[in-house]
Amino acid sequence: MTDRTGSPRAVYADANEGSIRALRDAGQLQRLNDLTMLDVHYGTPSSPSEFLSVVDDAEIVIIGGALPDLVLRQAPKLELVCFVGQGAANFVNLPLAASRGIKIAVTPGYGTAAVSEHVLALLFGVARRISEGDRHVRENRWRPFSPGTQLAGKTVGIIGYGDIGAHTASLLNALGTRVLVWTRSPPAGGAPGVQFKPLNDLLKEADVVSLHLELNEQTQGMITGSMLDLLKRGAILINTARAELIEGGALERRLTDGVLSAGLDVFITEPPLQDNPLLKLNNVVLSPHQGYHTPEAFAAMLEMVVDNVRDHVSDSHRHPEPSA
Repeated sequence: MTDRTGSPRAVYADANEGSIRALRDAGQLQRLNDLTMLDVHYGTPSSPSEFLSVVDDAEIVIIGGALPDLVLRQAPKLELVCFVGQGAANFVNLPLAASRGIKIAVTPGYGTAAVSEHVLALLFGVARRISEGDRHVRENRWRPFSPGTQLAGKTVGIIGYGDIGAHTASLLNALGTRVLVWTRSPPAGGAPGVQFKPLNDLLKEADVVSLHLELNEQTQGMITGSMLDLLKRGAILINTARAELIEGGALERRLTDGVLSAGLDVFITEPPLQDNPLLKLNNVVLSPHQGYHTPEAFAAMLEMVVDNVRDHVSDSHRHPEPSA
């Protein structure tokens, strides 16, 4: 049995049966127990004060959702927040954490291949009308059926060129599409297989647009209705990033009017409310924020979470607190 005397206390503050099972199956739960005195709290605490009570005197918090500011302000020994994912800025007050000397660790790149493949799944679903065809077959209908869209030879615009945007571009290249990219900071030497374009030019030329931006103050609502109007009639928009990147209601109106089609993995409210107009449209393929969710991606993410804990514990042991 591992002697954990002197190990830091860690708490998984919003665990669920699935996340703990995945940690155990991947061999990572044992690693966490070897590194720390681990407490597991199932479910999200119902209030900031309950959250603070759950965290108590933990040095390390593992979390997959929002962390209240109260915890960052008042948890007496908190040094590290291990966020299970990438977009910590949407769930943790990073400036407040920095002001308190609390480190935030994330798991970059775990879902690059998974999300990029899901982009293509949604794109094929929309372009080849897969959901509609599935319904026709199940309802004993066969013909007539409207033709789909061939992607080879089409122009695809990638908005945002991080790891997922770049990997998506490489997959699209293999399909024989022409790939345009907009990013705030294009690589100085360019990139193989893509052309960097001003955003409005990309929108005017693209048959398909896929969003790959982080959500922040600069990007929230960045894709406005007037920008969507630059797209060709019948263009396809794919969003596996964040719904808030698009001006509220702008996409829904154009989809309802039949001007565009879309494949969406993200929504303003998740799950979407039953009166959401997207649920009634045949020109939209929807998925439940599952782009990142493959066993391979999840295992990689959990391994990085535990590696972040290990690195913190190792660093703490190299730089112990001075004796009183």
